[in-house]
Amino acid sequence: MPLLPETLIDEIQTRSDIAEVIGRYVPLKRAGRHFKANCPFHKERTPSFMVNTDKQIFHCFGCGVGGNVFSFLMQHDRLTFPEAARQLADHVGVRLPEHGSSSSDDDMRKRLAGLMETACRYFERTLSEPSAGKAARSYLARRGVSERTRRAFRLGLAPAGWDRLLSAAKAKGVAAEPLEAAGLVIKGRSGFYDRFRDRLMFPILDVRGRIVGFGGRSLEKQEPKYLNSPETPLYTKGRHLFGLSQAKDAILKAKTAIVVEGYFDCVVLADGGITHVVSPLGTALTIEQAKLLKRYAERVILAFDADAAGEQATLRGIDMLVEAGLDVRVAQLPTGKDPDECLRSMGCERFEQLLDRSVTIFEMLVETARRRYPVTAIEGKVQAARFVLPTIANMQDSMLRSEYVKRLAEQLRLDEAAVAAELAKIQPRSSHDAPRPGGRAARPSQASKGASIVRGSERLLTALVLDEPSRWRQVQGRLTLDDVTDPTLQAILRVVVELELAGGHPTPAQVVSRTDEPESGALIASLVELTQSIASPDEALEDCLRRIQAQAHGRQLAELRDRLRSAQATGQDEAVRRLLTEYQRNLSMPAAV
Repeated sequence: MPLLPETLIDEIQTRSDIAEVIGRYVPLKRAGRHFKANCPFHKERTPSFMVNTDKQIFHCFGCGVGGNVFSFLMQHDRLTFPEAARQLADHVGVRLPEHGSSSSDDDMRKRLAGLMETACRYFERTLSEPSAGKAARSYLARRGVSERTRRAFRLGLAPAGWDRLLSAAKAKGVAAEPLEAAGLVIKGRSGFYDRFRDRLMFPILDVRGRIVGFGGRSLEKQEPKYLNSPETPLYTKGRHLFGLSQAKDAILKAKTAIVVEGYFDCVVLADGGITHVVSPLGTALTIEQAKLLKRYAERVILAFDADAAGEQATLRGIDMLVEAGLDVRVAQLPTGKDPDECLRSMGCERFEQLLDRSVTIFEMLVETARRRYPVTAIEGKVQAARFVLPTIANMQDSMLRSEYVKRLAEQLRLDEAAVAAELAKIQPRSSHDAPRPGGRAARPSQASKGASIVRGSERLLTALVLDEPSRWRQVQGRLTLDDVTDPTLQAILRVVVELELAGGHPTPAQVVSRTDEPESGALIASLVELTQSIASPDEALEDCLRRIQAQAHGRQLAELRDRLRSAQATGQDEAVRRLLTEYQRNLSMPAAV
């Protein structure tokens, strides 16, 4: 296992694009949703080397090599894991600790995380105090936030006064310096003082539910209206989404995320029953946030305020989300209304209908262009087209790009060939042209070396859980990890289950980085390909469960028979009677539930 903190490994992996990295070594060609090339690890005439950009892994059907972006560099350039990680970190701009300092840095992050949790509890208690928190609780009630939702989002109150939190921390033996490192206090000319004072506090959680920062909303018209934590070893602006920890399960279920501008929009919508909602922490949506959403959602609905600032935020957000490969829609809110006002005035059902009527980004962009430019004149038409084309250029689906060019030319009454030529001049934001979604999926390869010893049911079960870790919930209660007899498959499943139970949504690329067996990378890559041919995953999973249960039941009976023969051979009459009863009881049980 690597010595670097797993948080840094995940960050490097998230920022890296496997197709861009491998494309620097071998020429890649689009093949359906993915890329293909002649394998750089063995000689071949027909390309059998596939790069899966959805899962961020590679696999060669010819020689069986596979893994994630780290695996490729390690095998291609003969690097150790730390060397590959540092090379990638330099490429994507992630700062790594110097040799020997990663452990202390990890310890520091843990200490700061403990301080953030302690501060959050202090703010929660203050909000719940009968007198001190009364005004803030009344304000929350007026804004439509129930006590249930208040507790779910762990809202709190930073009391008025210059050093209330600082004094409470010192009383527990906490010095000011670590509080400053956590972004909770500020050092002034005359000493330290609280950063957040007389503010309603919104904890910022990472996807595992750990507090990394705070947003504070002014209660007495002090400026700024919203104050966020500074960047710390725990918190980097633009890499987290407010509400994602609470919303990720709902987003996975709906395959859709609602993105709103503010903290209150997010909290009020969640209170009203629209739980798949997040906010970009009061800043413009970043590509890191878009990629984070991509892990959970297929579609994003932007529901920003219906004003000039909201329109500009929508336009910026569209570009980031399209670059991340998400299907983007735009909710058309009534003028002058923000999402939480709409929900409170319209009710949840009507607001959901408004979201269902969200327009495509093409419709939104063309409508905005028509407002901004005089499309009755030739120059205005050209300006309008140039306003829309950069977003079309960044779309991953080439068929969709072609259709939008055609529709844009029709709506602006321009020559389609000329519009297409203008599009060809535009360099997409992405570093490579992403694969076209919806293409025919590659069929799984012939079993690689050693696959004959792997039970097909165990292999398929592992592939299905790796593809969607939440499927382990269907497995629990019917199987244990020990029922999987292949040690490599069991190790893969153990990593997936541990990450899932810790609150994450593990990707195949992350699992590769967390397994010790050298052959795991290639096996994981082949398992990912295996799932592409499964038409009914739920039925396949149920079939796997029945088969593995039957195998486990058979092994249990065989073990009892062996013990029974041994007891009979040594004359242990009492043990024979007990084992015979147990054998008959198990024999009468069904082999699969």
